[in-house]
Amino acid sequence: MPVLIGSYADQYSTYDDDFKPLAPPVHTPAPAFLAVGPAGVRYAVAEIDGGQVSAFTRAGEPLGRLPTGGGGPCHVAVAGDRLFVANYATGSVAAFALRPDGGLDRRTDLAQHVGASVNPDRQEGPHAHQVTARGSMLHAVDLGMDAIVHYRVSPEGTLEHLRTTTVQPLGSGPRHLVFHPDGRVFVANELTSTVATYTSGFELLDVKPSCLVQPVGDNLPSELALSPDGRRLYVANRGNDTITTFAVESGGLLPIDEVSTGGTWPRHFVVLGGALCVANQHSDTVALLELDQDSGVPNPARVVIEHPSPSAVIPVAE
Repeated sequence: MPVLIGSYADQYSTYDDDFKPLAPPVHTPAPAFLAVGPAGVRYAVAEIDGGQVSAFTRAGEPLGRLPTGGGGPCHVAVAGDRLFVANYATGSVAAFALRPDGGLDRRTDLAQHVGASVNPDRQEGPHAHQVTARGSMLHAVDLGMDAIVHYRVSPEGTLEHLRTTTVQPLGSGPRHLVFHPDGRVFVANELTSTVATYTSGFELLDVKPSCLVQPVGDNLPSELALSPDGRRLYVANRGNDTITTFAVESGGLLPIDEVSTGGTWPRHFVVLGGALCVANQHSDTVALLELDQDSGVPNPARVVIEHPSPSAVIPVAE
């Protein structure tokens, strides 16, 4: 499956199944995260002070650019004819309507988070880090507030606040979440180097260290993802520069193994076929880790792409 590589190097790139370039890079400001719409349109945030989101055709032709209403947008998600963006620096969530051709129409709402938590360096205010759309619901993970904010998306595209889940313990700094088919929710906590398990109603069940090897310095988990069968959870560790594999069991998460990503600062990864594809931001590489068919544990990494400051790997179903 082709992939898009987002980056902090003012360009994103498209590669085929063999990790060969499919087209020249598309130049746009700080496309740190991307999403692909149903029409194959590419959406890229501009993670800059005056945040923006842009739309591009498959060929890289622009389909419009709009301000996100906040600073440092770091995540974007598509759901039908709606687009959602998390503004990290200013702690807000923006909603957009899309045109029939997939281009950007207008911003329909901007929900500003308010709050802080116990870490004075990282939690002095709200920092929305991820948006996940499920049906008419939108869940926003906010590292600065130690919270997951739940919204209902109205037919008009407004964000109706339903409730806020405060994560425990305070200071965890939630970054990203993923939903398991059985309803449980797993959350990567950046500031405490942990992964938490919640019920479908967001009641805390368990918290585990995100790595098996004791970090020498700081370790900041980034992305997490489930295997297609839901039996394994993978968590990336920036600091240890590893992927930790957990078995997903009825009683909780069981750590299995921790392997190197073959580079430094694994900011993002995806499960791609029978492998993990990892963006190693600080080593300017993208690596592939084949998964053992029986254990689901990643094998040693091999670098497949050299790319400046890669920050996201996004599969493209053409």
